[in-house]
Amino acid sequence: MGSFSWEKSDMSIRPGSMYKVGGQRYVDSQALYNVAGAHEVVPLEDGWRAVVRGGSVRFTLVEGRPPLPRQRGALYSVQAQGPMNFKDVRTAWVSQGLMGGAETLASWPGGPEVKAGCGCGKTCGCAPCRLKHGSGHEHDHDHHDGGTP
Repeated sequence: MGSFSWEKSDMSIRPGSMYKVGGQRYVDSQALYNVAGAHEVVPLEDGWRAVVRGGSVRFTLVEGRPPLPRQRGALYSVQAQGPMNFKDVRTAWVSQGLMGGAETLASWPGGPEVKAGCGCGKTCGCAPCRLKHGSGHEHDHDHHDGGTP
């Protein structure tokens, strides 16, 4: 069995790419490879999980999409898990040279527009709007006080 050297790999030469498309974050293989050099990374059935600052970041393989600008290798959706400030983690990754700052795209190049939410506001029931507006449970009544749930 041969050994792998980070220094000899072409993937170790430059920062990876980070994207934000329609409110969802993504990274390419280069960025994930760099994160794996800085954090413990555990394989999952559909991607990877990096253990970081009191939580973890899940990287799920994305297939069937046209490549994004400067994308190297595969593409992974990114989701923070646990009680951490993911913005601080991303900022640290950029400052360490693991990846460049996020390129924000309103829609997927060559594909239909990807929306962060339907845009209907605080009363919307779709998941992106509930997340954006704090799930709508910041009010002064109990859902189980005889009214409708």
